[in-house]
Amino acid sequence: MAVVPKHTDSSTRYDPSQELTADQLHRFGRVAQKAQQRRDERIERGVTPQTERAARRAALKDAAFRPIVSPKRDKPNTVRYAVWMLVVMVFSLWLMYMTR
Repeated sequence: MAVVPKHTDSSTRYDPSQELTADQLHRFGRVAQKAQQRRDERIERGVTPQTERAARRAALKDAAFRPIVSPKRDKPNTVRYAVWMLVVMVFSLWLMYMTR
């Protein structure tokens, strides 16, 4: 395992004035204001993000555990099972007598 000297860079804080252009800053501000307005509207309606997120998660979980092919409860497959068992048994008997 290689030994590497400890990182000594001081973590500088993010300064948007050095990174973003004026147009990007304006767009970021508009998006942030819209997001805050949506949060305020949710709070006024009484819907908190946690309950909304939990409801969405529960809906996704229900959809994930729902069977893709629903089983037919009124039609059991016992007849099909019995027919295949008979076919296998007849083939086994044929094989047994032919290999003797």
